[in-house]
Amino acid sequence: VNARRTAMLSAFNKHSRLMSEAQDGNGFDRHLLGLYLIAKEEGRPTPELFSDPLYSRSGGGGNFVLSSSLVGYTSVMGAVAPMVHYGYGFFYRIRDDRIVISITAWKSCHETDAASLFNTFSSSMHEMLHLATKSQL
Repeated sequence: VNARRTAMLSAFNKHSRLMSEAQDGNGFDRHLLGLYLIAKEEGRPTPELFSDPLYSRSGGGGNFVLSSSLVGYTSVMGAVAPMVHYGYGFFYRIRDDRIVISITAWKSCHETDAASLFNTFSSSMHEMLHLATKSQL
């Protein structure tokens, strides 16, 4: 239990650092977006990087298999279709007493299943709650 709790806290810390970097304009993809937009604005050719198949496979150009977003701390909720046929849209909002999620997947894709992702997410949240509270006993 202690090893899992330590791993969870480490993941939380890394997520917080990456989120802070993104908010400050230093996220891993921010400079790539800037390069792309400057080329477009100045009428220059799109840099070769953006036509490389690995760029697309890594999620670039709107090809993320998992597209997730916090939609805020209000009562507003929405959903979007996955970016790729074999992907998921995962949007959530945080309330004082709950987390509200919206998961989307294409029914025509037999590799994805929004209900299974929901069940896995719910189980993971319960396990994290258990890890966080058991250590306080």
